[in-house]
Amino acid sequence: MDTKTHMEELPPPDQTLLVLLAQSGDRTALEQLLHDIYTPLRRYIIRLAGVTLADDILQETSIQIFRKLPFLREPAVFRPWSFRIASRIAFSHLRRDSRWQPLEDVPPERLISLDPSPGELPDEVFVNLLDRVTPASRAVLLLHYQHGLSLEECAAILDIPVGTIKSRLHYGVTSLRKHLTSERKPA
Repeated sequence: MDTKTHMEELPPPDQTLLVLLAQSGDRTALEQLLHDIYTPLRRYIIRLAGVTLADDILQETSIQIFRKLPFLREPAVFRPWSFRIASRIAFSHLRRDSRWQPLEDVPPERLISLDPSPGELPDEVFVNLLDRVTPASRAVLLLHYQHGLSLEECAAILDIPVGTIKSRLHYGVTSLRKHLTSERKPA
């Protein structure tokens, strides 16, 4: 196993300590946790739900983290737990704004794909193409390719079976691939 990749998968050693301190009422620790998770959560939320909803979703996510942090049993899973909260709130906002469509209702022609190397961060082309997939597939693509989370971690964050994660990943990748192929064909 590559040491660099292995190190990125583990939470920072002081993050677990910060969670424990915040759970015991340390306001400075809570502020540091929220500060540390802000940038990755914001990037994820913007790409999942769009810029217009990002601030509202991020604010609700921060409030939920504050309210539910005392009940987090495993401090080492703070980061995936935070993404899970953000995902649920984002999907709720997307449903409310009628921009969300269940994966089962998506016509097959909307499903496209891309095949980035595992562990490689997506480039801007990939990020721009994400608007062409459903929010359900977009969440999996972002968590897996942008944040480098395993399929099992994605399943835990989104609270769905690993098989569903694989399916959404496949649909998202297939959709992006079809779109890229159709753009390259001469008119």
